[in-house]
Amino acid sequence: MLLLVGALTVLIAFSGCSGDETVAPPKPGGTDTSGRAIAAQHTLTDLVHALDRRDSEAAAALAVGDARPALETLVANAGILGLGDVALRFVDDQSVLSPSDRELYGDRAWAGTADLTYRLTDWDAQPTRLETRFVFVESGGRQLIAAVGGGEDRTPLWLAGPVASGADGRARVLVAGGKDQGRYLALARQALVDVAKVLPRWSGRLVLEVPASEDQLDQALAAPQEQYANIAAVTTTVDGSLAPGSPVHVFLNPRVFDGLGPRGAQVVVSHETTHVATDATFADMPTWLLEGFADYVALAHAGIPVDTAASQILARIRRDGPPDHLPTSADLDPTAHGLGATYEEAWLATRFIAREDGEGRLVAFYRAVNGGEAVEDAFRKVLGTSESAFVRRWQADLRTLADGVAG
Repeated sequence: MLLLVGALTVLIAFSGCSGDETVAPPKPGGTDTSGRAIAAQHTLTDLVHALDRRDSEAAAALAVGDARPALETLVANAGILGLGDVALRFVDDQSVLSPSDRELYGDRAWAGTADLTYRLTDWDAQPTRLETRFVFVESGGRQLIAAVGGGEDRTPLWLAGPVASGADGRARVLVAGGKDQGRYLALARQALVDVAKVLPRWSGRLVLEVPASEDQLDQALAAPQEQYANIAAVTTTVDGSLAPGSPVHVFLNPRVFDGLGPRGAQVVVSHETTHVATDATFADMPTWLLEGFADYVALAHAGIPVDTAASQILARIRRDGPPDHLPTSADLDPTAHGLGATYEEAWLATRFIAREDGEGRLVAFYRAVNGGEAVEDAFRKVLGTSESAFVRRWQADLRTLADGVAG
């Protein structure tokens, strides 16, 4: 599964740069745009050199019009983040601009796609590689940059505007829009503590990215508008691929996340950190276990009463009775009706395993399935039962909880 939705079970409405001088400019392809593509590659190569030297003046000289401050910001961001392995390779001439872009950038403007490579040094084991958009304008025999990002390609936060960054131990945050990086760093630190209580052997690093807006989140992930409208966070590869070793970061949706109280915000970040700790981005397992386990880790030692953490599903059970099956991937789709209650349902399933068989057995069950064991086989080998028998016992537990009996 490429994107892992940030479940909200509590208090949530849903809850030094290195230039690659070996890259050759594109060869003429026999079209009337090949000349400007070659010129664009020269400009991109010069931009990489400016980023490498942290030379904002050289970067600004590659811009036209209002893009000068934007390119100076890219240099500043590269320094703040300590970006390495930076390279840009022109790959495609998009040619036609939208009418609004044409009005904004002028009749001589055109858009192109570039392959961007960069690495968050000391945090990402491998570079990120993705495609992003540049708008060029011919000026003085050169193709200068009028805009960076936008369109249907990905626009990483550091390309979209000024960022701030803070780090403490194994946690780092990238924050856009002037948001308080201290708040997010504190949440990330506590998330590492929460995960360690259940998964003490994990010693990896956590990178938390905080866009300035939901639109900026959509641009960073090349997501359709409204795809993440109902979720507070998502854990995914920065480049959108499932290639082994691709950097995995947690991205927050400020439109939802900023409305949470302290406890709800911590649950979300701890949930997503669990996904990072278990390589869930690359996992192939039932969504109820994937998301329910992440909620279990986030809530197991948070001291939040079950009738608070599971208020939506317990209300649904009182009205409609308990579910007759474990939640499906469709039930847990970001656009599904009643998503908050269904996430709580998945959490209560993993919580029930921990209560009946012990937390260690729950972890072993999760690891078995994550390692490729069929779910039915894992129920039998790890928990000594069948899925159908488990569901019957879980239904009884849900009835007990809905009736208000402590559990």
